[in-house]
Amino acid sequence: MGKKTIERGFCALCKRALLSPEGFCTLSDGNQICSKCIRRLRVMLPLTVLSDGGNTLKDDPMMKLNLAEAEQKMQNVTAYTEKLRANYQNANAVFAVDQVQSEKGGFLKPPIYYATGRVIYGYFDPADQVQLKHGGNAFDLLLENVLKIGSIGACFGNNTVQGIGGTQCVLQFSGKDIECAPGDLIVRR
Repeated sequence: MGKKTIERGFCALCKRALLSPEGFCTLSDGNQICSKCIRRLRVMLPLTVLSDGGNTLKDDPMMKLNLAEAEQKMQNVTAYTEKLRANYQNANAVFAVDQVQSEKGGFLKPPIYYATGRVIYGYFDPADQVQLKHGGNAFDLLLENVLKIGSIGACFGNNTVQGIGGTQCVLQFSGKDIECAPGDLIVRR
């Protein structure tokens, strides 16, 4: 069994050891924070990933913070998340759809939909029971997959991820007579 070693020091916020396999973020003043603190703050500071013809560009507002600003945000993150939950009728997780692609499902199989967007808060996993809210209609769905941005139709590697609050991902589902468009919400209760 491999031994975990402290390679980067300690998180400036929670004092946990920074381990390379888990990931960390370097703030604008050089302080580093651990993956656990990153996940908590991500709801307030969403990560944006853009693909520009094969180049992947990331806009991470967390890297623009200094330690004092990160500490202030960390104190407010629970209240911020609870306010979001109240705005969305206490759903466990909410996903905002930015773009939708679909493909034919095949003989007697329903079409497959790929909704690209951002998890506002909470998390989504494959096989979650969710509800798609389109206009005044609601469709009950089973998530077939949660994919990394840019991996639609990819048949190689492990592109499955957990859709975590403040991050972008692709939710895959299928069904007949489903309407999904940019601006729709997908919620997990």
